[in-house]
Amino acid sequence: MTLTIHRGTNQIGGSCVEIATATTRILIDIGLPLDSKASEDNLNLYNPSIEGNIDAVFISHYHLDHYGLLPLLNESIPVYISEGTKTIFEINAIFLHQKEMKNLKVIKPHDEIRIKDISIIPFTVDHSAYDAMAFLIKAEGKRILYSGDIRLHGPKSKLYKFLPKEVDYMILEGTNINNEVDNIKTEKDIEEEFLSIFRSNSEAINYVWCSGQNIDRLVALYRACLRSKKIMVVDVYVANVLKEIHGLNNKIPFLNSHDNMGVYYPEYATNNLKNSGHWNYAIRLDPNHYKVTPEMISSEPGKYVVVIRPSVLKFLRKCTSSNGNLITSLWKEYEKRDENKPLFEWAKAKKHNLYYVHTSGHASLNELKEIVNTLNPKKIIPIHTEHKEKFKEHFTNTLVIEDCEPLLL
Repeated sequence: MTLTIHRGTNQIGGSCVEIATATTRILIDIGLPLDSKASEDNLNLYNPSIEGNIDAVFISHYHLDHYGLLPLLNESIPVYISEGTKTIFEINAIFLHQKEMKNLKVIKPHDEIRIKDISIIPFTVDHSAYDAMAFLIKAEGKRILYSGDIRLHGPKSKLYKFLPKEVDYMILEGTNINNEVDNIKTEKDIEEEFLSIFRSNSEAINYVWCSGQNIDRLVALYRACLRSKKIMVVDVYVANVLKEIHGLNNKIPFLNSHDNMGVYYPEYATNNLKNSGHWNYAIRLDPNHYKVTPEMISSEPGKYVVVIRPSVLKFLRKCTSSNGNLITSLWKEYEKRDENKPLFEWAKAKKHNLYYVHTSGHASLNELKEIVNTLNPKKIIPIHTEHKEKFKEHFTNTLVIEDCEPLLL
């Protein structure tokens, strides 16, 4: 059996791992590199013949740096994903015009899937993507654990303890291996920071830029809104994400079951739904009861917390309130991108206060140590990192390999 990391040993994102026996080849993730677009050139970075004889693909979660090149693969290849990942794929196909995925097969935690002579068992892990998975791969008497993206400071922080112990090889993500932070914030800490800002000026409008797919962050925000007696307003895309995830877990807040929520309809989003024949995704949210307009926000700014992103700037310009708060709650690098600068120019013109309230979706160095100490793998192979050599400083059983370098197990 051979293990090949086609990409991920020298960068964060773009992960793709191949496990191959004499008769079987599977891929674990097939991610798009950060700051890249899906193209045949990126697919060929792995191997020009890779899709011709791949038996199956397993996707750990719905972040583009783990599945972004999937639409370029042959549609006949079966793709195994969690229920939460499938849900996001379906919503994105409607709202974001992403290619509709074919041959998707939903897998449940701890269920064993056999692909010829390879067995794969998924495990739910804590990450900033809902229903993210790690995978145990068994073949030819060896056990390999692929961590996917993982952390220990979210709502599912204890699940790592149920991952397989003493595996032969653990492919472990190291996004934060070079960041020695002693006390990493939890999602509960994020909720408290939101709450503190909301209470600091009860009459101010609050705008929060966070990912509409980060369910843990949206839940933390919702709880802060509930405690501060504010209405959490999301756009039609995020409302549909929450509706579908609520269908999987009724503890997730959603319009029809939570009165302190509202929905707004950016013009570009409603036009897309009308033109694509998916208008039902707008009206099923009961806009007569839950719709929030710029006029409503402008007349009672302290009543609302509005979840935004740069693409809704046209809607925001219709809101006349000033001297409010713009809270960024995602990866800091997004603030620096040219396409996002108009959002901050708008905020400056409106004299909004700027806040940064965020915690990583990835394990801290101390959390990585906790994972390794608990699971005690025989060998650790770094992935999803720009500092793979740092693993050797902390884990004596580290095995460093390069992209596209087959490792005979």
